[in-house]
Amino acid sequence: MGWAVHEPIPFELRVERMRTNRGHFDLGSDYVYGIFDKAEGQLYGVAALKLSTTVDERELGYWLHVAHTGKGLALEVAQALVRVGFELEPLDAIEIRTDPRNVRSARVAERLEFSGPEVDPMSYPTPDGGKADTHVYALSRVQYANNPARLAEIEAYDVLERRVI
Repeated sequence: MGWAVHEPIPFELRVERMRTNRGHFDLGSDYVYGIFDKAEGQLYGVAALKLSTTVDERELGYWLHVAHTGKGLALEVAQALVRVGFELEPLDAIEIRTDPRNVRSARVAERLEFSGPEVDPMSYPTPDGGKADTHVYALSRVQYANNPARLAEIEAYDVLERRVI
């Protein structure tokens, strides 16, 4: 996707990006999370709820290192972020945008009963400077009322460490 076009990036740029992400998180614009192993603290991947083109929507994104795919982690983190998005924010919708060739990512959206895909033609940059189509899946607040993500067992805390979910 657009944020991954220039990966891998140098360490110094990674640190700068992490600081920027932290600032966005603190300001309530983009929420970027690390996906870690509970026991060892190893980073498995990242997930995000990023502001969309409208203030009442967010884009849910996730990436896992290839060594950690196929274990249900993307589905688990997506369920948690869908629940956070609708229960902690007044969102009208959440979108998942995927590369049309990324079957595993599409499967996450489908298992969470997002509608779609709709094709957004020539909407994301490619490493060679071109553009490519994106598949867009969407889940509305109305659809969330009967969505399996509502049953995800999660704990969420505010900055003062008070449980909010």
